[in-house]
Amino acid sequence: MELTRRNFLKSAGIIGAGAAIAGISGCANDPKTTVSTPATQQSETGTLGNGMVDWKGEPPTIADSDCTETLEADVVVVGLSDAGCSAVRAAAEEGVSVIGIEKSEGIMAAGSQCTVIGGPLNEKLGRPEVTTEEVVRQLQIETGYRSKASIMERFVKEMPDVFEWFIQADPDITLADTCFPKLTDDEKVHALIPERYPEPDPEWSFRNESIPTFPGTFTFGNLTNMLKLNVEKAKEAGDVETYFGHFAEKLIMEGGKCVGVYVRRAEDGALIRVNAKNGVILATGDYSSNPDMMKAFLPEVVEHGFEMLWLKKDVEGNPTNVGDGHKMAAWAGARIQDYHCPSMHHMGGGAGADGRGVMGINGYLNLNLTGKRFMNEDLPGQQIENQIELQPQMTTYQFFDSKWPEQCSKFPAAHGVVCYYSEEDDTGGYINQRSQADLDAAVQEGRALTSDTIEGLLAQIEGMDASVAQDSIKRYNELCHAGADEDFHKPARRLFPLENPPYYAVKFKPCLMITCHGGPSSDENAHTYTESGDIIQGLYVAGNTMGDRFAMQKPISICGVSVGYALFYGCIAGRNAAHCI
Repeated sequence: MELTRRNFLKSAGIIGAGAAIAGISGCANDPKTTVSTPATQQSETGTLGNGMVDWKGEPPTIADSDCTETLEADVVVVGLSDAGCSAVRAAAEEGVSVIGIEKSEGIMAAGSQCTVIGGPLNEKLGRPEVTTEEVVRQLQIETGYRSKASIMERFVKEMPDVFEWFIQADPDITLADTCFPKLTDDEKVHALIPERYPEPDPEWSFRNESIPTFPGTFTFGNLTNMLKLNVEKAKEAGDVETYFGHFAEKLIMEGGKCVGVYVRRAEDGALIRVNAKNGVILATGDYSSNPDMMKAFLPEVVEHGFEMLWLKKDVEGNPTNVGDGHKMAAWAGARIQDYHCPSMHHMGGGAGADGRGVMGINGYLNLNLTGKRFMNEDLPGQQIENQIELQPQMTTYQFFDSKWPEQCSKFPAAHGVVCYYSEEDDTGGYINQRSQADLDAAVQEGRALTSDTIEGLLAQIEGMDASVAQDSIKRYNELCHAGADEDFHKPARRLFPLENPPYYAVKFKPCLMITCHGGPSSDENAHTYTESGDIIQGLYVAGNTMGDRFAMQKPISICGVSVGYALFYGCIAGRNAAHCI
């Protein structure tokens, strides 16, 4: 095994073997999805003499004399996705000139769900009040207290105002009155959908959950369109220029301050010096498609061969998330945080073309290939993924029966959980809603197994010890009838025996990684820091380029937190850079 920085820490007993491995996001484990595996990609830089991965490499040598032209702005934003578009508008509305640099051919959102705790929209929906204290405490617990509480505190307190500002870019924005509205394609463009609203069980409360999911998630019907409208709003406000198909190559540092960036124009390879009087904002995304950075910061993900999904490409046909902003920041002297984490929270087994797991991550009975039950199944997707990775061949099966339509509302209103049953065949692809037609399609497509007998169902599961599994099911049924899970302590309200044919089983495997989190050390003002703890003047970060937001594992208690952070800290970075704060 190659000795990387984290492997060294692991072998020395400083961190546990699974410290950097987490669970799935967005797409569940869909065998039909096109993916790439970081472990199979060719390393560009190799290793250093001490065996550690040389992920930074040498910065390019660029002189002003190599440049064919010079551009001037007060603020330069590198990367025009969620965080970058927010930054461009925020800076422009502060009255400064802005240049936006993007290596793709246009603006494309990196997600759709966004967290907002409290504020007018949630009050309008009558959602229960959530305190900053309980949110920050839970986020800190989930990230092992290795993320900065100050970043979380400011986000939770001020996001409602920033979110209202952000959505004002679309005068036709419409708040849906349910989490599964029936919308035309034109209506979806301007839709803002409240997730898990109204709650499926009026007696349910997130405060009764051992790992709560806080109410406050909204899904954009088309976040890409909203980003474009924000950039248009920025151009209406002042002097804004955007350059697509341009690659930022190296930051320009003078006297310890970032004063600009060298940029390569893809069309003809010309180099351009872009001066930033007030500052540069790096919003270049993560580094999942950079094999050297993956080996350096998340070696367990590489060693296990976990697959990655990323759809965004630059104008040269390569993935956009290659850590270019991280490398430029490091070359400029920025410290990179420790304890990165992949975004791999599970969304359920047997995903279809829409990325939804057959029955989500619902806490039904789950057995490994030895036929044994191994956990309290009533867990969020991140924690479920972690448990699956500990099992033989990292393979388990979820079991439920024909009573699922009346049972699903008893599960938590949480990310990836099926908690709404629909009698209609068309459920619109909404994450939390299923119909019998959805389940029948999964069986027909081989994504779920079914039988009128337990024996018949187990006989279809390759590699599982059927005899042990039968004993486990018998034991589980006894616990359900007793109303007390003496083995793993699942709440009685979610103990459902397998007694009502037909029976179903769905395979769970480790899921796809869609992003990884970790970057230049930062703070609640989007500053960057040197190894000695000094602020790097003129250099700001936002989005997945921003460090110290998450660590160890992606927190799942507030869904859409990554997009939320991106929109929020893009705004903060833009405003602060405009005033050199």
